Amino acid sequence: MTTDVIRAVVLVLLLVTAGCSNSQPKTASVKGVIKTKQGQACGKALIVFHPLEKSRLNDPKPLAIAESTGEFVVRTHTADDGAAPGEYGVTVVWPGEAAGKQEFSLSGEGQGSGADRLGGRYGNPKDPKIKVTVPASGTPDLRIEVDG
Repeated sequence: MTTDVIRAVVLVLLLVTAGCSNSQPKTASVKGVIKTKQGQACGKALIVFHPLEKSRLNDPKPLAIAESTGEFVVRTHTADDGAAPGEYGVTVVWPGEAAGKQEFSLSGEGQGSGADRLGGRYGNPKDPKIKVTVPASGTPDLRIEVDG
């Protein structure tokens, strides 16, 4: 084989392997339960993980919606795939009836879409009250407690 043919084959192999690489970061399973400090399950609470590392601020935000029991499974790209290992600030919005009817929005700006039973105390991604670390091995039993 000539040098030009070898170069062409190497180039094609490089392009094929680059095209086959997984551009999504590896995720680790994250499962848990969210309850008030009084033990009430926060059914239908929206839980969002906001990366704290500056290099990851624009990464996808892993999230979960709690079951009626308060149990949740985090997803980033596909159902139940978890979150990339790292440090996160966690926001929680628990829709429903609440005294004061604090309005919430997922972006933290503008008009809300319902009452947050937590009064907005856990909904600010710029000042998260909850911080967690997701290890590469995952987190099978994350416990989140909020003031209800």
